[in-house]
Amino acid sequence: METEDGLLVTVYRRKLKRHDEVAVPYGSNPATCPVRATRTLLSVLAGEGRGSGPLFVRIDRHGRIAPPLTRRGQTIGDPSGRITPTAAAAVVTRAAEEAGFQGNWTGHSLRRGFATAARRADHTLERIGRHGGWADGSRALLGYMEEGDRWERNPVAGL
Repeated sequence: METEDGLLVTVYRRKLKRHDEVAVPYGSNPATCPVRATRTLLSVLAGEGRGSGPLFVRIDRHGRIAPPLTRRGQTIGDPSGRITPTAAAAVVTRAAEEAGFQGNWTGHSLRRGFATAARRADHTLERIGRHGGWADGSRALLGYMEEGDRWERNPVAGL
């Protein structure tokens, strides 16, 4: 649901086996704003006759929303066309390669990048964890955060 501040989205937390409502504010850069990108995607899906259902769906090599997959006449996968976590990871990997990014990019790179960027922006571990679906005090959350440049924001600087 779009609000004046951004989007309120429902995210299923598979490990927690529950749905959470998450606030997604407008981004500071219109070219990378998640709210604007979601609005555009919803418009495209509506133009294809999809007014409800999953947001991230399979797209065929011709750029069309792919029909449900079948094997021997039986529907396989998600009949609503939702992409799998493996397919989402492949999209991230391909996009990173096409952008010329170095390193090993996977679907979890998005979570890692979020946690690292939010911490560098001085958000608390508790707020980052709750927004990203990590349990309070999660050691896994700490493992997602990267140090970055050893000189930038060095804890010894200014002592």
